[in-house]
Amino acid sequence: MKKFCLVLLITFILVFSACQKKEKTLYDFKTDFVGDNSKVSQIINKQEYPENFQTSEIKILSEKEPYGLKVFCKNYKNLEKKDLFKNAVTTLSLIKNLDNLYYVDENEKEIFIYNRKEVEEKLEKENTSLEKISENKENLENFINN
Repeated sequence: MKKFCLVLLITFILVFSACQKKEKTLYDFKTDFVGDNSKVSQIINKQEYPENFQTSEIKILSEKEPYGLKVFCKNYKNLEKKDLFKNAVTTLSLIKNLDNLYYVDENEKEIFIYNRKEVEEKLEKENTSLEKISENKENLENFINN
């Protein structure tokens, strides 16, 4: 009986562990379209932001070009635009047709704006690009962790 229970327990553990879903990384949510609500919201929610900074909801602006994304935020008073640059690069690199990224307050007042062209110009000075950063998971993680 003890052997049977042990075999049953081991079988249960193996089946259970095989059924668990692998944790998705930020790169897994890469999309061509800002209108892909589920992927876009995951990209915003899964990022690490400066201390105390919080995002809440998003508003997708995909009715006409240039396409945009508004990210509603809290606790931004002590931040400068450069503090969210890495987050903006990450977002723009993972959403191919996103042109403008707006960080806004609860009244939709713009706090910081990042434009794809502006960001590309800054990255070019560092010998990289949004395309290179989003080329594969390793490039994205290297950018985020440096």
